[in-house]
Amino acid sequence: MLYRSLQDFTALNIGRGRARGQTWDQLGAPLGLSGERLRKKWPIGMITRRLDNYRAARAARQAGPANVSPAVPSQRRPPTEDADKDSDTATAAPDAGAAPFAAQTPPQQLASALSFLQRRTGKPLRQTAADTGISPSHLSRLLAGTRRPSWPVAKNLVTACDGDPHEVRRLWENAHRPTTPLPAPAPPAANPADDPEQARIQLRDAVRGLYLAADRPDLRRIRAATANTLTSGHIECALAGPHLMGWSVTSRLVFALGGRPADLRPLWHTATRPAPMPLPPLAPSASRLHLMAEAFG
Repeated sequence: MLYRSLQDFTALNIGRGRARGQTWDQLGAPLGLSGERLRKKWPIGMITRRLDNYRAARAARQAGPANVSPAVPSQRRPPTEDADKDSDTATAAPDAGAAPFAAQTPPQQLASALSFLQRRTGKPLRQTAADTGISPSHLSRLLAGTRRPSWPVAKNLVTACDGDPHEVRRLWENAHRPTTPLPAPAPPAANPADDPEQARIQLRDAVRGLYLAADRPDLRRIRAATANTLTSGHIECALAGPHLMGWSVTSRLVFALGGRPADLRPLWHTATRPAPMPLPPLAPSASRLHLMAEAFG
């Protein structure tokens, strides 16, 4: 019991530190661990699961043995529009108290996505660095979030790890966006695409990027992170389906994955805007100017 409490306390401190922008090296120093060692020992997914279990157990204790009820969902929630439910929500009651995935800063989200792709390959860091064309020490700093890569380096790294650069592009742009207002113009990705079809593609890539930064959890965990307000069908369609989901579903999913719905709402509005109707072709007779013979004298 004491060991479990200590582990919960450690997970809480690491999760809070990462949310505040602390590096893995800074968090590992009090524990006598290097940043890389701490990141491998305490991946974000493990921290999230432990904290979810802790919240559920604490809520059960507070409810008492005679009237055990699911944990109260986090009060930090997206817009409260009603979403349709299906039968799979009835089987998800044990996870009803799960909180959204740990909020991360944009640089942390980029580092988490790159780290997940690199771990999935099973390759040593040295081999991945050689495939990317950078040094192992530089790669280690990129994966730890202490350095931000240029786009060519990020793209080469994602490609070397068999990932999709389109899913990482928005994360990279957000990570390089200034945190304070500057007179310089905003990056191109800060403004939604003018074409609704292109905006739909960018929106889906942005949501998939958040899904990647959360270590691509299974649909059941994502559904629990939305307090079961979304179904597995909603989530699967938003991530991979051909149709654009409503803002209620999209915002809840973005929030549950640790993103900020307000950042993607302009893109969603553009994506849902009807495409302009093409102008009808001019009739052949209307495309030429006819003058009477008398006009030429």
